[in-house]
Amino acid sequence: MGGKSNRSVERAFTLVDELAENGGGGVSELAERLDMPVSTVHDYLQALITTGYVTKDDKEYQTTTRFLEVGHRQRHRLEVFKAVRDELEDVAVETGEHATLLIEEADQAVILAVQEGPDAVNLFAYPGARMPLHATAPGKAMLAYMPNERVDAIIDRHGLVAVTSRTITDADVLFEQLESVRQQGYAIDEGERIAGMVCIAAPILDKSDQIRGSICVCGPQSRIDETRRDEIADVVKRAANVTQVNLDYV
Repeated sequence: MGGKSNRSVERAFTLVDELAENGGGGVSELAERLDMPVSTVHDYLQALITTGYVTKDDKEYQTTTRFLEVGHRQRHRLEVFKAVRDELEDVAVETGEHATLLIEEADQAVILAVQEGPDAVNLFAYPGARMPLHATAPGKAMLAYMPNERVDAIIDRHGLVAVTSRTITDADVLFEQLESVRQQGYAIDEGERIAGMVCIAAPILDKSDQIRGSICVCGPQSRIDETRRDEIADVVKRAANVTQVNLDYV
């Protein structure tokens, strides 16, 4: 594929991202926001309508649920998603909080599945949501089992951006925490991505000790004190271990 074709694909997906992030838009406003010619935006939108990824309502363009279909199919192809089985729901019920399964994809932590316990707060968490690895408990749980060279490369590409005032922005501090994760078998973040929330996550390893994902529980800091953190850590470690065993049979 030539350079011109590459640019066309990049522009089309930039347009899709803009529609998704802002809930839609008209041709002129999209052209202005993206600094593209109106005619170019119009042509891309027509192509996306033809392929079923964008729809038009009056003069407003929006993404369609076709993307949901694509993501759903891909999720069900992933062995770790199949291996979790009922574990995630059990974790949510036992802890009463939000339980999530995440994987690493393109240097980010990506939610694959979400279960809400009876006491779960209303978090904006959904399959497909992406977040920085260094700013989350599941992200750190996965980073801890990557080669140091890979972690260094991720930091070089993306930096250690502060999501909240508590996010780790120093590489040395991050590597110290990753060593602690390997020693204790779980990671924790205290308001590093969402202020006031505590998240505890365990890595999911396969039989070759390769990282495949992470199981995480998140809840308000006021509910997850030191004693409860130990209890939740045991729950997510147990669930990760069961998932590891299940990976041999999917």
